[in-house]
Formats: sequence, C-alpha cells, structure tokens
Amino acid sequence: MDDLLLYIYDVVKDQHFDKIKSLSKKIKVTESMDSFVLKGFFNAEASNDALNSLLSAWKNSTCTSEELAALILGASYASSKQREHESTELVWTGPDSNLFPVRRSEQVLLDIINSAKETLFIVSFVLVNIPNVEQALKQAIARGVQVRMLLESEDKESSSVFLKTLERLHTNIPNIQLYIWPRENREKYQSGFARVHAKCAVADRRGAFITSANLTEAALDRNIEMGINIEGGSIPADICSQLNSMINSKEIFPYTSSVFVNKNIPELTDKNTINLDDASKALEEGEPVRIEFENQKTGCKDVRKFIKCDSNEGKPKAGTLVIISFDGKLYLGNYRWNKQQNITDGQQYYLVTVKGFGPTEKIKISEDEWLDFVPLAMEVI
Repeated sequence: MDDLLLYIYDVVKDQHFDKIKSLSKKIKVTESMDSFVLKGFFNAEASNDALNSLLSAWKNSTCTSEELAALILGASYASSKQREHESTELVWTGPDSNLFPVRRSEQVLLDIINSAKETLFIVSFVLVNIPNVEQALKQAIARGVQVRMLLESEDKESSSVFLKTLERLHTNIPNIQLYIWPRENREKYQSGFARVHAKCAVADRRGAFITSANLTEAALDRNIEMGINIEGGSIPADICSQLNSMINSKEIFPYTSSVFVNKNIPELTDKNTINLDDASKALEEGEPVRIEFENQKTGCKDVRKFIKCDSNEGKPKAGTLVIISFDGKLYLGNYRWNKQQNITDGQQYYLVTVKGFGPTEKIKISEDEWLDFVPLAMEVI
C-alpha cells in the first residue's frame, strides 16, 4: 500500500487539481486490468511515466477503481491546498531535455523583480551589464519598491569590476542601495578570504528565486544553470530575515566610499598605520605593518597589512599583492611576470606587471638582477 501511495503522490504533485479530477473520473469507471486505456493521459512525458508506474502498481494491489479514484482525488486536493501556501518550480537554463518546461533564469528573475510591491533584495557575485534586468530594477524603484543588492566588492586581483558596476548603477539606477561585505568581516584562510557566493532574489517576503546563476548574460541565458523558484511559505521570509540580520549586526554595510576600505579593523589607528612612502623603513623590523595608500580606483584611502619578504623563501607567488622597491620608486599592486627577449640584441629580461589600485605599471628587470629580486613586502591576509 505504501508503494501505491508513493506512486499516487508522484502523479499528483505537479498537476492542477482540475486535471486530476478528470483522471479520477476515468479511473473510477476503469478496471485495473484495463488500465492501459489511461496511458498517455498527460501531455508531459515525465507525468505519463509517473502515471504508468501507478497503473502497474495498481494491477498488483487489491485497491478497487473507486478506492484509487478517491485516493488520487484526495491526494491532489491536499497537494493543491499545500501549494497555496508554498509552491516550488525547478528553473533550468541549458539544453532542453523535454522532461519538464524550461524557463530561463532571466525570465524567472524578471518575474520576481516585476512582482515586487514593497521590497526587493538581490544577492549575486557580480552584476554584468544586463539591460533587461537593470531596466526592471529601475522600474521597481519608480513604483516605490525599496531595492537593495549585495555584490562581491573584493577581488583577489583588485580588478575594477565592482567599481565599474558602481559607476554604472549609480548613473542608471541612482536610488538603488548597494551593500558590501567588508573584507575585515570575512573569515580568512591561507589562500585568501571568504567570498559573497550566494545568488538569490526575494520580493516582499513572499517570492524567492535561489539559483546557481550569476547576474551575467551567459549565466542567465546560455550556461547550464539550475535554481528553485519559490512562492509563498516560510522560505522567502526566512531569506529576508537572514539578510536583514546581517545588516542589523553590521556584517554587511550599505556602500559608501568610507566603508570600501579596511579602516574598520579595531587596531587600525593613526599611530600604527603608516604611509606608503615610509614603508621601507617601517618594514625593516620584520613585523606586519599596516600601510595606507591612495586607491585611485575608489578615489579614497585604503589600508592593507604587509610583511617584509624574506629573500631566503623566494618570491611570493604570482598574483600576490606586493610592494616593490625598484630604482628608487615604490610600486604597489598584484604582480606577475614573464620572461622576454630583446629583438635587437637578444638579451633576455623579465617584465614585471603591477596592477590593481591605479594604472598598470611595468618594470623591466635584467636576467642577472632577477636572480636576487624579491618584492619589498607582501600582503598579510
């Protein structure tokens, strides 16, 4: 009997009550041995597979036509009432397997945005220019919706992706409230720090879209991505509560230029933070030093902790945030290098590229100098 009930559930769980009422009427006037006439009742292949499993189980049971009709009708009614409180939909972006309807991630996201009447909160690693989404956000704000968004503001390569997003959104959607997770609030580990990796959108505590897709054109329309669209129930409200709790506990902050620096660390005070120009002398003691410098991409001061590099341990790995002292000049940024050769004289040299907080700079170091070359200091994360 338990198997039969399970097959009944598989049949009714995604069907409209009226469709199951029609199926129930047919079952009521059909004997189990003649159940083959019911095959193909649904339009979707997956639904018919579930029905075929139920019909096979029915043949091996003592359940009468009237009993099965009543069971399937009752299960469908209970399921439909439950869906009034919470409904879920699998959202698939990718190749169409014809197992269930495909709704692109962008379609569902736009539905969530357009349904918002009072509040909308979106979380994503990035937001790369998607005109349809950004226009929908602008329209939501115009109709009085409070629109908030949490994006990843840090990048291991200190790229300008977040800053370009800021500039675009503040120009196109000036009333959107952006939030960031300051680096000093994140758990650190050997190779870096924790990231904003969740992707979700929640409207009015009633609808939520949880997805693997970032807010990029490829993710929303071309990649293989999967998510769940939820209407009603407790989950959308729980997501809102979690995000609001992070705001109230000051884990995440509304974006301002003063927050987008590492100055909220308790021990960062004027007396133990030095200027980049004075770094060489301060680093001689071999202890970590907090160094302040001009971040040209944010337009404000930034503070990072550095320690003097030990020449006995070799060069820090490529991509590390370093301070380089070369030919009387200090360079600060993420560095990489490659070996090159002069066309004219065939002499080999290393070209070191430093980028991250201002214009990209290149340093040419001869092959002989490269043997002893190490940056002055590297970031301590």
